[in-house]
Amino acid sequence: MKKITLLLILSLFSFNVYSYTKVDNEPIKKLLMDYIDRINALEKGANKTDVLYLFDEKYTGNTVYINLSGALVRRNYSKKDISSQLDDIVNDDNYSFQLMLDKVVFQSQKDKAGAISAVINFESFIDKKLAEKGTLLMDMVGIEINGEWKIVQNNMVRVSEAKDIGDCVCYMYGNGQTKFVTEVYFPDGLEYSQKLESFQVTTRDGQRLLKTHSDEFDWKGTGNLMYKGKSIGKVENSKQAIQAAVKELYKDSCAKITFN
Repeated sequence: MKKITLLLILSLFSFNVYSYTKVDNEPIKKLLMDYIDRINALEKGANKTDVLYLFDEKYTGNTVYINLSGALVRRNYSKKDISSQLDDIVNDDNYSFQLMLDKVVFQSQKDKAGAISAVINFESFIDKKLAEKGTLLMDMVGIEINGEWKIVQNNMVRVSEAKDIGDCVCYMYGNGQTKFVTEVYFPDGLEYSQKLESFQVTTRDGQRLLKTHSDEFDWKGTGNLMYKGKSIGKVENSKQAIQAAVKELYKDSCAKITFN
């Protein structure tokens, strides 16, 4: 009985030593997990310096972003760029961003350097509405400096897989100052959708109106454009009135609208 107990104690001791050694010998994986945890903590009020602390001063990185339409956006980053990006996240109370580790597909650990490749899922929200979800393919390189591990290189491919709110584009076509057609491209789940809408500036009982086939805006003499009893802006001409109307009608899908 004593031998069995001794064997169990030795087995447990060996397992704990192995577990500790395994974690202790994977600083590159710990660096990745710290990065994910600290990015996620920003939403809960964590300071951006907690994230920046993980980056080496000579850090370089690049991101290739593949949006829903398949277009590519390439960007290079330094530690200063990362700091500005974190400011945008922290200072925008309506925006939040979450990372979730899916799997590690490659890992190499040396005494003073390490590399890890991982698949990371992400979601972003604007006003608690899903703005975008997708996948990050991340290749991270870390080095040991004065006993601490820092991110020195990070290459990412960001693939957008769904988008419910984001940047939109509106094309306006006019016939004089009273009749217009808009063509709006907006995020709609797995792809961008397009919608055509006709606008007409008219009057009724002496009151100036801006009408579509299903909506009506009161255009006051003061310039205030009213929709459902609420002012949505003060405008000076028909073009500005339609832009204000489009922003109101697509506010649930468009964080920003570019008018062409």
